Amino acid sequence: MLSDVLREALSDPVTQDEALYILNKVQTIENFLELAKVASKVRDDEVGAVFKFDGFIGSVTPCTTNPPCKYCSRSTGNRPDFAEKPLTTEEIELGARLIDSTGTKRVELGGGTLWSGAGEKVTEAVKAVKKVSSMDIWINVGPALNKDDLIRVKELGVREVCSSLETINPKVFKEAKPGDSLEARMKLAEEINEVGLGLKSVMMVGLGSSYEDYVKHIFWFKKFENLSSISITGLRPIPGTPFQNRPMANPLEVAKVGAVARLVLRDVDVGFGGIMNDPRLLPLWIMAGANRAIHLGAHVHRFWSTPIRHPNTFVEKHGDIEFINMLPLTTRLVREMGMEADVE
Repeated sequence: MLSDVLREALSDPVTQDEALYILNKVQTIENFLELAKVASKVRDDEVGAVFKFDGFIGSVTPCTTNPPCKYCSRSTGNRPDFAEKPLTTEEIELGARLIDSTGTKRVELGGGTLWSGAGEKVTEAVKAVKKVSSMDIWINVGPALNKDDLIRVKELGVREVCSSLETINPKVFKEAKPGDSLEARMKLAEEINEVGLGLKSVMMVGLGSSYEDYVKHIFWFKKFENLSSISITGLRPIPGTPFQNRPMANPLEVAKVGAVARLVLRDVDVGFGGIMNDPRLLPLWIMAGANRAIHLGAHVHRFWSTPIRHPNTFVEKHGDIEFINMLPLTTRLVREMGMEADVE
């Protein structure tokens, strides 16, 4: 029975069969609440009741994936300001100062996949942040870094590097990401682990993967001794993209997959993304065992039309870049859910 499996999960990681059983069995609110209660307890016991908010600076590299991923706004052809015009070194420095001023302890340097290699650009961006702040840095630019690049950024003090598969199913990957390479992303993950950097990764719900795929993906994470963080995202169809008519992922389904991941990957940071990057869903994340967020803290990016301005957040334009600080809102929500916020 579900109750028996979840009771045992309080003290021991679930097996692949148990993980698949939970995903199939949890189809009601009552069952999800039972799962959430256990996932939250495992989170509190294994990593503590402290929620981490990462800053974000991007884009530091352009994306040259061709054709673009079918769910990405690049495939609409109307996002050159953000995806194709990376931040300058001066803008990165400014962004780091602004984010550091909020008490944020770690920051993502994010960008598109530059298939000719992003080592030089990423190294310059890391140095720019280090020059003006003491924040920990992690990098997410897709499979655009080789092993020598990884060694170099580690020497510069980078803590984590991300290699996101989105889906581990080769057929689903090829359909959604025809210009990308699952093999290259898997290789990058292996090399991140080998050089001793923390490995971050992302899986997406609603892309076409099955429950079996999700379980296989979660247990693929488990093999990496230096796995430090995973994020569960959900498909949000964007008008004008090839996937515009696909059904949006159900946030409860995304949370369910994340909760099962928490029962397997007990002591790593778990977060959510995609459609889940909404402060109104933050309590759901916490219920599902999350302890970290990327885009709900302070972030800096090239200015572009942002449709939603959440209340109790700070927005400021500096030249061509925009600084958004959501911490006044999101740290309050975290504390109201009984967790501490990891912000100075």
